[in-house]
Amino acid sequence: MAEKKENFERMRREVEDSKTRLEQDEHQLIRTENKIAKLGKIERSRRTHMLCTKAGDMEHFFPVIKDASKTDFIQFCEGLLKIPGVKEYARNFKPKPIGEVMQ
Repeated sequence: MAEKKENFERMRREVEDSKTRLEQDEHQLIRTENKIAKLGKIERSRRTHMLCTKAGDMEHFFPVIKDASKTDFIQFCEGLLKIPGVKEYARNFKPKPIGEVMQ
């Protein structure tokens, strides 16, 4: 009888340990999912910032587009590409690594 009681207690502890490990694993999964979501948000934020910076640079060099609609902006860009040599320059442009630019 004592042996059955010991087996029962051992099995009860194993069940409790398994439940504890399951809860810990579930919390770890939630933390990992939250981290993935946060990293995605950071990446989107960086991309948005980069696009806004590029658009600001375009407005700096071509102030005429500042108040242009999306359609007008596209037409402006298409017009630039019709200028002889611009399309070829854009096609062959290779940006330098940022390390070289900052020297």
